[in-house]
Amino acid sequence: MRFLQPSSFIAPLAGASGYLMEPVLQLAIRLGRAMRRRTAWCVLMIWLAHAVTHAASAHAAEQVVNVPLQDSASISYLLTQADGSQPQWILVLFAGSEGNLDLRQNANGSLHVREKNNFLVRARGLFVDEHFATALVDAPSDQPEGYTDAFRGSPRHAEDIARVAADLRTRFPAARLVLIGTSRGTISSAFVGRALPDTWDAVVHTSTLSSPARGEATPLIGFDYGAIKARQLFVHHADDGCFLCSFGAVKRITQRGNYPLIVVHGGEVRSGPCKALSHHGFYGRDEPVVAAIKAWISGAAWPADIR
Repeated sequence: MRFLQPSSFIAPLAGASGYLMEPVLQLAIRLGRAMRRRTAWCVLMIWLAHAVTHAASAHAAEQVVNVPLQDSASISYLLTQADGSQPQWILVLFAGSEGNLDLRQNANGSLHVREKNNFLVRARGLFVDEHFATALVDAPSDQPEGYTDAFRGSPRHAEDIARVAADLRTRFPAARLVLIGTSRGTISSAFVGRALPDTWDAVVHTSTLSSPARGEATPLIGFDYGAIKARQLFVHHADDGCFLCSFGAVKRITQRGNYPLIVVHGGEVRSGPCKALSHHGFYGRDEPVVAAIKAWISGAAWPADIR
């Protein structure tokens, strides 16, 4: 018997199911490479077919929304929502790096999104269900190089996000808004979380820039997280190797402020220590990290350690 190679059926499934199937497809490829016995391969095929059916039934729609700003500028966000849902929580997401996502949607509905490896970009579909939707925020049009650290900490940035929040309120008047940042996006979650106290039900900082150094992440030097009115959660990998993201420093922040902390262990490393495909980006741990964040937001039991 000649065994099918993963690529012979993965490509058409990816085209049909989109980003929601990416974690399933990655796992199938890993298993397929390791499995050669006929029985095991048949089991994998049956499981994959079931996963595809489940993903199709949980289909989420995506839409790029443009919000006007002052002086003819605009800011876009990618709204991801389960079909027909009335979500209770809208998660406003800030990616790391410069946050320049260059969001665009073609006439056929296909999307252009940069920074696809970033934790919040690649995992956005895992957050979405009948209770949760996401709004992934791009850089404003008059900041073509993306966000600088200083801009993330500026009043202008908060003003822009206030307009995004107002647009979301018109679409989902009964929903609560949660602000989530990762890596350099935690400058945004800190400053926008503080500047808009009546906007957020909760603020979540993941892979926080807890140890500013070498002239980077300077807005967070001495930042007072106690000035943020909303409840806060920190999520950090115990082995985050990025020099700006000391785990020990995060522990001190959470201990001083008595903030909840979810500590992540394990995963994979396929990039540099400050890049997304490493412990800094929770690579290989997307599902349990997302599940823990959603549990904390919704008031369910949540793990303090993910192993």
